[in-house]
Amino acid sequence: MGVPWRPILFTMAAASVARSIETLPDRFIGSPLTARYRLNVDDLATDVLIDPRSCELRAPGDLCDAEISTDSRTWNAMDAGRLSGIEAFATRRLVIRGSIERSLHFEPSFERPEGGGVSYALHMLPAGRCRISALVAGPRHAPPLLLIHGLGATKASWLTVVGRLAKHHRVIAVDLPGFGASSKPNASYDARWFAERLLQMLDELGYPSAVVAGNSMGGRVAMEMGMRAPDRIEGIICLCPATAFSNRPALALARVARPELGLLVGRLPRSHVMNGLRGLFADPSRLHHTWYEAAIDDFLATWRSPRARVAFFRALRHIYLDEPLGENGFWKRLSALQMPAMYVYGRHDILITHHFSKKVARHLPHAEVSVWRDCGHVPQIEFPERTSELMLDFLSRTSSAVERMEAG
Repeated sequence: MGVPWRPILFTMAAASVARSIETLPDRFIGSPLTARYRLNVDDLATDVLIDPRSCELRAPGDLCDAEISTDSRTWNAMDAGRLSGIEAFATRRLVIRGSIERSLHFEPSFERPEGGGVSYALHMLPAGRCRISALVAGPRHAPPLLLIHGLGATKASWLTVVGRLAKHHRVIAVDLPGFGASSKPNASYDARWFAERLLQMLDELGYPSAVVAGNSMGGRVAMEMGMRAPDRIEGIICLCPATAFSNRPALALARVARPELGLLVGRLPRSHVMNGLRGLFADPSRLHHTWYEAAIDDFLATWRSPRARVAFFRALRHIYLDEPLGENGFWKRLSALQMPAMYVYGRHDILITHHFSKKVARHLPHAEVSVWRDCGHVPQIEFPERTSELMLDFLSRTSSAVERMEAG
């Protein structure tokens, strides 16, 4: 059964937090998960056990699914609705260990007042035979903005900018099928397949059109959506996007390689994942070590799934096999895009060279293309304020252009 929770209070701040936590079972509105959360607010530690129908407080035990740590001032702001957990996490006022996905489910499981903080919900949305996990935030009737993560990542890679973007837009941050909490069917996992699933998801949400932003492989999917449904995509924002490679020395090997071999790739040493993750940034020290730990926890939790590993290797293979040339090649198709487009590349990106910026500018002369000299592969994490400001400026101008077209 566990030990009942009894707070030991030493300060007025601790007493206020304890009273707030005591009311959590009364404010519980349900959850799709069964999970044990550990709340650490200053020196006060509490385990919160939830299932779809109940919430119970317990003294800290040995194991938990996710650990959420913050200070009393931040907790009280969140409890009053003035701040969301997403905003606190993005500004390093809240630390997560264990599953980021499960941590995201904590806040929407409880009633809280509308105090100006960003509210969000998590949904499992049908898209053909798939189910897509989506974090939806922002005013219900605001212009929709779809955020797509890169290879091996999840919607959590956008948490650093969701709070700012959701002040003005209806943000939909997804786990692509095969990744994160989304379903993992036996599928091709190429850009066309991803694009079709996301267009189906937008149908389910009732959005005839949207602006789409993607990082890395997500940028390639955003471009594919624009190519396949130009009447539905109002604009694209591509952060260090994957594009078709002209130089493919291992093409023959990639064509015969079987993604199912990913089933054999089991345990990944945590140190290897850490080194790979730090290599994505021009200056790894810009990110607090707790962010790396949370990201690795989430990645390894997904990697344990054999289906997730197959999806990863199938998607990786298709990035390499993407045909660059010819009438149906990527670059010819890209040249036909007419919607507003913005591209950002990092000079220190070790995965997607910034030299692609010149090629994009040649094939898409109306696009806004920039290279950040101090950035790596994931601008929205390394420079969240700069990224969100640039995106909001682009979105404002794109929205004005769409309104003028509709008025005309």
